[in-house]
Amino acid sequence: MTRLRSTGATSVFALFLSTTALCADVTPEQVWESWQKQYATFGFEVAPGSVAREGDTLAIRNLVFTSEVPVGEGLAAQTSTTTLTVPALLLKDQGDGTVKASVDGEIDGTNVVTSTTGAPETAQIRIDKSAATAVVSGTPEALSYLVDAPAVSVNVTATQAGGSGDAIPSALTIVLSGLAGTQQVTADTAGQQIHTDLKASGMTMHLEGANPEDGGPVKADMVLSNLTVLGDNMVPAGADNSDLGSALARGLRSDMKMGFGGATFTMDAAPKEGPVNISGTAQAGQMQISLAQEAFRYAVNGNGTTVSVKTAQLPMPVSAQIDRSEIDLAMPLAATATPQPMTARLVLDGLSVSEQIWAMFDPKGHLAHGPATLVIDLSGKMRTLLDLFSPEAAKSPVPPIELDSVDINKLQLTLAGADLSGQGALSFDNSAGTPKPIGAIDLQLSGANKLMDGLVAMGMMPQDQVMFAKMMMGVYAVPKGEDLLTSKIEFKDGGKIFANGQPIQ
Repeated sequence: MTRLRSTGATSVFALFLSTTALCADVTPEQVWESWQKQYATFGFEVAPGSVAREGDTLAIRNLVFTSEVPVGEGLAAQTSTTTLTVPALLLKDQGDGTVKASVDGEIDGTNVVTSTTGAPETAQIRIDKSAATAVVSGTPEALSYLVDAPAVSVNVTATQAGGSGDAIPSALTIVLSGLAGTQQVTADTAGQQIHTDLKASGMTMHLEGANPEDGGPVKADMVLSNLTVLGDNMVPAGADNSDLGSALARGLRSDMKMGFGGATFTMDAAPKEGPVNISGTAQAGQMQISLAQEAFRYAVNGNGTTVSVKTAQLPMPVSAQIDRSEIDLAMPLAATATPQPMTARLVLDGLSVSEQIWAMFDPKGHLAHGPATLVIDLSGKMRTLLDLFSPEAAKSPVPPIELDSVDINKLQLTLAGADLSGQGALSFDNSAGTPKPIGAIDLQLSGANKLMDGLVAMGMMPQDQVMFAKMMMGVYAVPKGEDLLTSKIEFKDGGKIFANGQPIQ
């Protein structure tokens, strides 16, 4: 299944490349010239069987794209070779300064992964985008594309060795519907700047295969609606896209935002332990990836996600729901003399589980069964001692980074009726090698006594441990009301730590 996912990613890249990067200029011949340059930029060798005028159309027939990418290093080193054959690319001069580009027939191809330790693994690829067109206008230096693709499909079939050595077949089908939008490509001696604004009414994915461990069947489906892709990319001239560090050093930049308006998914498997079914829905989600030599950001969020699980080991189906989830990570990548901004944010808001799950652990209702929430919101500054994509950084026994300061904007954990929250700010002394924090964190805890009493009533926590925990809270926390405690944790010079003025270390 891992093998198929890797090939599927290659195929999806080829799908979008061949759908949205159809380059054209004021004449079909200029279209073809520009197209070859753009595919070469993405690491594809282009070999046409024939190129000839057929009336107002330049026909490029039996066109073969080949890409060879190294994967891994040392004993794990592999080479992934993708070959795609296009029956005909038709570039029609519309007589108004624009060219209409389309594909006649299905695109066939293979992806072969070879290594020094095992037999080659081959996947078959088929792409159907015969209904897709791109109308291009502009100049050779600034091309604009109007994309219209009512339906585009990718099918990948592959085999992989199972745990017993048997060949296990797998198949992945992706269908994109209602794809439309624009793309602008500006080219100069420095490279290509690409702006993309695309929307699709829907996408379906269907996967069939087998568990490599025991050969049991696996089937998965996903349906996405109202997809959006908005991006700005700079692809520098002469960059080796298989070497990300080198490409970034040359000026590679990418800022992509992707979203969907709704999703459903199901997975069915039949391992030896018994059948498993997982299903779920999501109301909406977004993802942003920004990458440049200087810094990196990855942000993803989702709303209204539900998951239901049925297994042979559980007496009844169980489900969970989360109102909102968010991950936001940002950090510098290039070595700098001065600290640069960083962000680390995790939000799980409104996480609730079905009463069937609570009934397994708390049938008498000793605990509060309300939704749980986890928030970790940090910002600050850090210094990278080496370029993180450099060979020197890869060989470093520890991450070559140095924390300068951290602002704890919000900490919150709400669970089973208890709530822990906090905020604060820390700076770090790195002069001794090991960073030593200096600053303070203010904490507030409510509902802890009731939670511990409930755990005792359930038999999940011994009474003597509860007494010890309450005693320690009395030492390091200050009562502020019924079942409400506060504490100020201070970090001072010399590694000293205090809680409400009482030394801890």
